[in-house]
Formats: sequence, structure tokens, C-alpha cells
Amino acid sequence: MKSHIKPLLACIAVGVLLAVGSPIRLAAAETVLRIGEADHGDIDPHQGALFADAILYYNIYDMLVFPSLDGKTTEIRPHLAESIDIDPTGKVYTIKLRANVKFHSGNTMTADDVVFSMNRMLTIQKGFSFLFTGVVKSVEAKGPLTAVITLNEPSGAFYASLVRLGIVDSKTVMANKQAGDFGEFGDYGGGWLLKNSAGTGAYEVVSHERTERTVLRKFKDYFLGHHPKAPDVVHFTYGNVELAVLTAFKQGKMDLVRPLIQPETKRELLKIKGVTLAAEPGVNQQFFWLNNTKAPLDDVHCRRALAYALDYEAVHSQEQIKPGLTGAKASHGPLLETLPGFDPKMPPFAKRDLAKAKAELALCKYKPADHRIDIIWMASNRKTERFALLMQSNWKELGFESDISNLVWAHYVTRLAKPETAPMVSPVYVSPAIPDPDSYLYQSYHSSRGGQWSAGSYFSDAEVDKMLEKGRTMSVGPERTELYKKVNARIRDQQAAIFAMQLVNLWPKRDTFYWPNLETPGMNNGVQGANVVIRIMEMR
Repeated sequence: MKSHIKPLLACIAVGVLLAVGSPIRLAAAETVLRIGEADHGDIDPHQGALFADAILYYNIYDMLVFPSLDGKTTEIRPHLAESIDIDPTGKVYTIKLRANVKFHSGNTMTADDVVFSMNRMLTIQKGFSFLFTGVVKSVEAKGPLTAVITLNEPSGAFYASLVRLGIVDSKTVMANKQAGDFGEFGDYGGGWLLKNSAGTGAYEVVSHERTERTVLRKFKDYFLGHHPKAPDVVHFTYGNVELAVLTAFKQGKMDLVRPLIQPETKRELLKIKGVTLAAEPGVNQQFFWLNNTKAPLDDVHCRRALAYALDYEAVHSQEQIKPGLTGAKASHGPLLETLPGFDPKMPPFAKRDLAKAKAELALCKYKPADHRIDIIWMASNRKTERFALLMQSNWKELGFESDISNLVWAHYVTRLAKPETAPMVSPVYVSPAIPDPDSYLYQSYHSSRGGQWSAGSYFSDAEVDKMLEKGRTMSVGPERTELYKKVNARIRDQQAAIFAMQLVNLWPKRDTFYWPNLETPGMNNGVQGANVVIRIMEMR
């Protein structure tokens, strides 16, 4: 979703107020990290799919694989797995698990827990289940520490997909199941796991109220241990609006907040002693969807004209905090710079080019005077209103008149369900579910995805479909990377959307702690939520 900073101290005594909420009892000299969120948080690793959810479950649960934390590479490596062997067909994954890994309950992790976790994900069909549905044929235990996952077809993205499969304690989950829709599994522990943890992670749940607060405490038996100065307790609060965040930082009651805070508030936060911004590039991108099914946007030349006419410098300036500190980088096309297939040689969308815009418009089969453009902005993000007004102004220079309105997210998603009701132009932030180009490009640009919020352009191109389908079955390597370069170039050439900018998440933080993932060069792993690895943070 990584800036750099230094840290101070956060030593809390019994009964200290941890954040903007009620107090929790702490042992003398225990340290606490206080994190603010706008969204609610779900802690079930098989149900949560939001950024806030990922931050929680990456600290409560472990995955079979995880980005390296050695500071030398962010390559995805075995984590709960000791090793993963892929057979020559690319369809059979033999997973050797680490021995003596403990769940929060005290139970020891076995291959049965891997089988249970995958089957639960496939059955309840929530969260990131789409990464595995139709891909996994079977999963079985071949011994206490050996699990075998068989795929229907080879999948170049499957290994990376395992960063979204949290391994749960099957005994504890089943002991807490309730009546439900899944036969002998009842509700698959769904109700219980929304308030309790059944993981092996570095932190265990003390309490959880999904719209109010979550309290985590260091799990003493964590198999990889903690940094000696890692926080003892972590306190999340939800529903934090801009003013509340500003007040909490001024009062020293918040250490870190999600980067959704508006630039104006970030500027105010920087005036507070000890507050800086940690920069996290390469985890999401701003697109302006162009509904390819509606005239004049069904003509590629018109789409290109609108793209060339946009003032990208003005778009990027909306993310600027101060000179030299901005939350935006120019986009080169549909792929983020952290993903295989990204081509830095492609010219960036950095400035408007009105001459090229007019040249493309001359090739368009439509006349601007015959078509009004419907532009939507998101009611939850006032910044997108500025984008809408900018587009309206820029495109008027080409002769297009535009109508602007706003939608709340739920109504927007409803309108997107059908091409005839989907807005002509709408702003969306899209992040890769996993560090693989398939999850990013397929979800937004394969013709079968039209109607999803992440595919609001209703883009359809037979050549792109064919390449995306081929890429799914290829093994990771140079040949697959080259294929995605071609896909990236084709989508860009067809101007499926307007590639507004790559976002740089700027996290407001106090100097009460050191954050290796963002403050050590090369440790930003590009996986949303997975950079908030609390066990390696250092309280000061």
C-alpha cells in the first residue's frame, strides 16, 4: 500500500490510556504501539480482504510463504513451510512444514491444519478465496508435516497466492463452531474467528470489536521470536476521522495511522514535533476507468485523446505534501513498478500533451459536440472531486462537455454491475492482491471481469485475453515476464483506462518507534498490509 523516520519512547504503566479509546491494563514497563484506522478490521484470515484486515491477520496469523525480511531481497520465500517442491507438471506442490510451531492455543501445527485452512477458504468463499477457487483441485496431508496441494492446471501465480492463505488451528476452530451452512463444519468457526484468534502469529488477540478497537499482545512462544524492543501490546482504533487523528497525534495518543488521511491533514501533522511520514511506494495505483462500451469511449482514439489531454502534473500535485515530498509517481501503464512485466522504458504519463490529444481526436469517429461525458467522484474521498473538476476543464478544451456527480461506494458498485448503467468515467485505486502480475492485470482487464469494481472500464480485447490466459498457466521465469510486458504494452496502447498515477502511501507516524520495512532501503515488499510487520519494529 514507506517513508523513513526515527523513534522515541513509549513506556506505559498500569491503566494508561492507549489511544483515543478506553484503557487496558498493562504490566509495568510494557510498551504499546497505537495504530489508527478509518476502516473497520476483520481478524478472520479467510474472510478479511481490506487493507485494515490484512494488517491484523499478518500479525495474528502466518502464511506458508512470506516476503523475505533479510533486508537484501523481498522475494517470496517459505515461511511456515520449510520447503515447497513443485513437480515437473507444475501442478503438484509438496509442502514440508516447520516442526514444533505452536498455535496461540498451545496446539502444534500439522499438515492437517494446512488442509483444513485451504478447504475452509475454498468453502466459505470470502476474502481472497478467488485466488484459489478453480485453481486448487485437492489438498491432503501425507504425514504430520507434509501437505500436498494439487492444482487443476499449472499456475504461475499460485506460489505467490499463498501469501494470502492464513493457517488456522483446526482443533480450536472446530471446538468453537456454531450451527451454520457447512454441514458437519457448522459455520466453520466463522462467528468465533471474527472475535478470537487461532493463529501461530507473533501477536494474539486480547480483545476485538471490529468497528471500535482491537488489542493484541505479544505471543511469547512465537516460532521466529520478536525483536527485543518490539511492542508488547498493539492497540488499533477504528473509525478515526481527520480531526480525531490530528488531535490524537497532538496529544501523543497515536503512533501510526493509515495513509488515507488527506494531504492537508498530513501537512498539519508534520507541524507536530516528532511526527514524520513513512513512504511506501509500489502497492497501489490510481485509475480513471473509461467505460469502453459507451460512445465516444468505445473508440480508442477518443480514449487516447482524453488521456493525452489530462493534466497529470495537476493530478499528482493533489498528493504533494511539500516540495520534495509527494504521495504520487507517474504511471507508465497498467502495471505497478514492483511487479514482473513492468517496463520502465515505457514513457510515463507525467504531463499533458494537448497536440497529441487533438491529433487522436481527429481520428475518432465521434464529434465532441454530440456526446456529453458522465464523470463520477467518490463521496468518501473529496480529493476525487478535484480530479473530476480537472477532467471537466481539460476535456472542455477538446470540445467535450461533462456532467459531474458523486456516489457512495455501495451505489457505485451497484451501477458498475451492468455496462449500460456503469459510469463513463470514475476514479478507483487498485492494488495487487498478491505480488504477481496475474492478480493485477487479470482482475482489471480480462473481458470476463466486466462488472467488478476493479474492472470498471469493461475493457475487452481478444489479444489481451489470450495472453492473460496463457500467463496464468506459465511457470515463473523470464518467458512469463516477457509475456506480461507485452500484455502491459497492449493494454496501454488500447488506453483501456487513464493511468493517473502510482500512489506512494505516506504513513503519518511518531518517532516513538522504528519501522524497518519502510525505514530500511529494500525492505518494502509491495504487498498491501504485509509491510506492517510489528514483531520486527523497535519501540524507543
